[in-house]
Amino acid sequence: MRSWVFALAFRYLFPKERKGTFFTWISILGIAAGVTLLCVVLSIMSGFDRTIENRLVQINGPVKILSSQLIGNYKEWSSEIQQIPHIKAITPFIQGVALVQCGNRIAFPKCLGIDPETVNRVLPLKSFIQKGRFESLNEGIFLTPSLMQELGAQIGDSINFYSPLALEAIKQDEMLLPQEWEVAGTFKTDWAEIDRDTLLCSLEHLQEIYGLKEDQVHGFSLDVDEAYIPEVCKHLNHRLPTTMHAYAWNTLNKDFLYILRLEKMMCFFVLLFVVGVAAFSISSGLMSSIVRKQREIALLRTWGATRNHILRLFCYQACFLSTCGIGLGFAISYSVLAFRNQIVQLLTGWFLPQNALWDFYAVEQLPVAYCKEDFISIAVFAFIITLIAALLPAFRASLMPITKGLRRE
Repeated sequence: MRSWVFALAFRYLFPKERKGTFFTWISILGIAAGVTLLCVVLSIMSGFDRTIENRLVQINGPVKILSSQLIGNYKEWSSEIQQIPHIKAITPFIQGVALVQCGNRIAFPKCLGIDPETVNRVLPLKSFIQKGRFESLNEGIFLTPSLMQELGAQIGDSINFYSPLALEAIKQDEMLLPQEWEVAGTFKTDWAEIDRDTLLCSLEHLQEIYGLKEDQVHGFSLDVDEAYIPEVCKHLNHRLPTTMHAYAWNTLNKDFLYILRLEKMMCFFVLLFVVGVAAFSISSGLMSSIVRKQREIALLRTWGATRNHILRLFCYQACFLSTCGIGLGFAISYSVLAFRNQIVQLLTGWFLPQNALWDFYAVEQLPVAYCKEDFISIAVFAFIITLIAALLPAFRASLMPITKGLRRE
């Protein structure tokens, strides 16, 4: 009995000697448009999310050990920590703020002191260097282009570096003379928070500026296989003293990552209304079809079809339209995403300078990531919305009195 219901539902959508009605194709295209929009937007957002996550790992390292106090004997700590399984490399760091002056210009940059011998085992620092040689880090400092512009400095210029300890010295009626360092080059991470006002130098420079001993640092960055990050953090936090704590990269940036996920969810929620509009246009089309086919529905009832059969007859139509629309939407979205960079270059060529988008987002190509969970969610929600939209006309058809349909001319 089910086979004739499905066959008749298909025949209503694709009558003999016709490749579908106007209602059939406009309904399929409406669902396809909504699904395409969802797939394209969510895939691009997933691509940006993954790009941002990779940068966060590159800048901070997979695992970071921070301490509420100065860490002494950092070389011994480094050797001990590196014995823990799944830790591939470790590098110490010092971070803080200071006052720097170049000519008549001053700035208060974030200062990062690193160990040139070990940092590239954990962080791809060499790839961030734009101008200058990384090996010059022991003799000079590196500035971000924004900080360089703020100070009006050039490579080779001398910059006066004032220690925060100068405040304490003033209280004691003493004076600390500034350190003079040479600008050895520039670096850029393509992460706005870092590139805005960061100064890069060696551990020895910041130890001297902050009055630290040669064996004192603020923390460590660790290179760990992604699959073992939670396990390594748990192991470290059991072994480290209470003043030191190991954080995974996503824990340190959980608020920012939450905002990214929230943006993606909101886009999904808003764009789902496009599918809803297409789905309820199907409802309107089915309602019109029921009005036209009242006599046929009544005849089916007299031939033995139950109300359940009539209900399924129109629900099957909605399911078929939804399935075709979802499949077509996936195919169109794949084609759009495959040529996304050419499309963006064409649009930016019309409306914006050619490289404006890439300079702002610091990407050479529009990133995309295909997430299986996103596609499943899109398909499920689109199918359910279409089916719900079809229930009202389907129930009306199933509850229609036989006599009313037979009296219709």
